[in-house]
Amino acid sequence: MRPARAADRDALHLLWDEAEALHARLQPRVFRVEKKSGEQLERTIRLTRILAARDEALLVAVDDEKAVCGLLHVQLYDTPPSALMVPARRGHLEDLVVAKKYRRRGCGRALMEAGAAWARARGATELLLTVWAGNARAERFYKKLGYRRLSQVLGTAL
Repeated sequence: MRPARAADRDALHLLWDEAEALHARLQPRVFRVEKKSGEQLERTIRLTRILAARDEALLVAVDDEKAVCGLLHVQLYDTPPSALMVPARRGHLEDLVVAKKYRRRGCGRALMEAGAAWARARGATELLLTVWAGNARAERFYKKLGYRRLSQVLGTAL
């Protein structure tokens, strides 16, 4: 486990491709199936921004040959000022992707533990994440790690 580097760009893009393909299958009205022009440049800009951010971490898992086999992107958020909300700093898991051939080997769990440790070290008291409807495998994985439903987002086409 280590922080991602700019040199990991191609491996990170392949992992993000896997996640985006899954999301497009699950929610085609939300996520694009086809690639759009300029996407690689947009991703490179996003990667550069994340690597420079103080309130975000992009961690990678590597195999024995030091090849990137998974990624975790976590971002810190503070509760907006509100008399109704308990002030807290939370981490939000933006992305967790493990390459298909490395799944079910502890890579995802190790990334989650590293992301939680990163957030905790920066004052977060909770780690939140979103699972898209239809992703039962991810729901089972997170449930095994102790995550539970906090809210539910509903939608309808207009």
